Amino acid sequence: MEDIFTGDIFEKIQPPHSVTFNLVGTALPTNQDIYFVAKWHEIFERYTTARLFVRKALDDNWDYWFHKVEDEKIQHALENKFKAELYETALLSYNILVDLTWAWTYVSAEYLLYVFDDEGNVTNAKDVCGMHPIEEAYELLRKTENGVSTPHAEGNPFNYLKVMRPEFSDAVDTIIEFWKAFSNSSIRNLYNFVKHKGKPLYEEVEKPRGGKIMSILIVNEEYPSDIRDVQKMISVEQGLKELIDFDNKMLFPYIEKLLNQLKAAVEPSPMTFL
Repeated sequence: MEDIFTGDIFEKIQPPHSVTFNLVGTALPTNQDIYFVAKWHEIFERYTTARLFVRKALDDNWDYWFHKVEDEKIQHALENKFKAELYETALLSYNILVDLTWAWTYVSAEYLLYVFDDEGNVTNAKDVCGMHPIEEAYELLRKTENGVSTPHAEGNPFNYLKVMRPEFSDAVDTIIEFWKAFSNSSIRNLYNFVKHKGKPLYEEVEKPRGGKIMSILIVNEEYPSDIRDVQKMISVEQGLKELIDFDNKMLFPYIEKLLNQLKAAVEPSPMTFL
């Protein structure tokens, strides 16, 4: 059966499992190397998870999720319900993956963390890119992650990084270009709705339940008489198609391009892949 996804993440995105190199002359890994490769693994894991839930939503083997029931109507309703939940989980994973690319780029490029006093004055600057003991490197990454924001947010760090770390300019431009095309898409808008406003209803789940019991008409205008009148309703089938198209046409080319640009900028020590 032909794969629904056209980009091979195992060939193009998966981090190397191991590499061979000569210990003599090979640079020890810096924080930057470790941070870049750590986020690379997180990107790959999140990507495989997003695709997994899309595939499971399209899979007819529902015995994997629940025991088959004899009543066909109830069985069909359960299938639709699980399909909607799998779709919604995939939707969240894809959007988290997009957000993670910002952190991936930022922690790979940032080189100084500033310490401020109560009045907002810089009192110290901590080197991020060097080599530090494990506990310190761990804390530096957590603090660096806190500096990440959306590419369009006021005071976002990406324009600053383009100036201070020009070798990352191409990667930053790729992020900004992608975000302009994606930020107001139906996939992003629905994600923001789910995250901040509520849980949508799904046509495939609600329609078999039947219509509302009564309607309220006042001067030829219908007023809400059922909570579904005011809840957001979407289609699982349409949503899954949008996610697959998004993956194939936008996301995979974006991640592949960004990965190559970051690898060229960081040039991680081969020791990070042991």
